[in-house]
Amino acid sequence: MHNSLSIQSHFQLLLWLQGDFQEAIQHDVLICFSGTNGGDAYHYDIISAIPGIRNAKALREAVHELRKGIHQRWVTGSRHVTSASLSSKKNGNFDESILETELHEMKHILFHAIPDTRFKSDHLYILLRRDDSFTEHERKLFELLLPHVDAAVRKTEGLPIQEPEQVAAPNLINSLIKSGLSTREIEILEWVRSGKTNIEIGMILEISAFTVKNHLQRIFRKINVSNRAQAVGKLEELANNGNHEPSYKFG
Repeated sequence: MHNSLSIQSHFQLLLWLQGDFQEAIQHDVLICFSGTNGGDAYHYDIISAIPGIRNAKALREAVHELRKGIHQRWVTGSRHVTSASLSSKKNGNFDESILETELHEMKHILFHAIPDTRFKSDHLYILLRRDDSFTEHERKLFELLLPHVDAAVRKTEGLPIQEPEQVAAPNLINSLIKSGLSTREIEILEWVRSGKTNIEIGMILEISAFTVKNHLQRIFRKINVSNRAQAVGKLEELANNGNHEPSYKFG
């Protein structure tokens, strides 16, 4: 919860969801919607490290019906946190056409919404995963964490114009978080791993190269290295000492 307060960009949001949040509630995809109740105008975002998910045309076409069906089910379900299995295509509670898209491997869904009474809208959040149904404990955690997810989403821009080609696996991100790195520092470290210079990183993040340098000096101290090459090597070392989860490439 504390780490969510420092999120300022879409990529930092992804890092938090793949790190701290993933440790609490394992998931493959988060889809969030905001818009006026009953209206067709809304904004949505898909946050996932699975290749191709966010840019999939078929997914964009299916997401409208998914929103209407899930929101209706949430309202009729007394506005409680809800989980369900997506194994049956004959489920009459909501349209599952989204499973004909790149999300066809998703088997379980967990959803809840944050009501916005002032603007008469609900901010709807959906978690999807391939394996194992969501437990009662996870449903309770989702309800507790969702206001922090909602606040973080509202602070970030839409899908970024630039982002690293890959992000470390959740176990590695958690190792970095436990080493004391902030989401901003992990973000910079990922750009370093992608081969970007301080000037390039500064241009991408809209900060000065001097600020990037200061961030890197703090990063080096926290992970006990002296330079960029050693930092990248330390990342590989941490990854190899973990559970050998692969890095996730973005689509």
